[in-house]
Amino acid sequence: MARAAYHADDVEGVDKMAVIIGGLIVVWLGLSMSAALLRWLGIELHYLARIIAPLLLAVLETVLFLLAIPGSDLLAEGWHWPLTGGLIAAAWLINGGVGAGYWYQHRPPKEEPQAEQ
Repeated sequence: MARAAYHADDVEGVDKMAVIIGGLIVVWLGLSMSAALLRWLGIELHYLARIIAPLLLAVLETVLFLLAIPGSDLLAEGWHWPLTGGLIAAAWLINGGVGAGYWYQHRPPKEEPQAEQ
């Protein structure tokens, strides 16, 4: 007899990993597709925009995760908010790391103190 619908308790752990992997794919695709779209459109971001853009993407992903995960039928009730919080933290760490990495690579050089002669 065929089952009518998927239930969250059918395969323990698989549903959680699917949400985690799916969320990380959303973060990765957000970064790579936005960069590809800007290159395709011929848009070159200035220094400050290259630092801020990943953070704005993290805000968008935060809203997406807050809207999509807590109301999902895929997860058992106790796992909605822990996975939502984990994916939001991952989005901010990954996107913040991209912005911080760009800042670190392109920061202005420190001025050497001039010795008095």
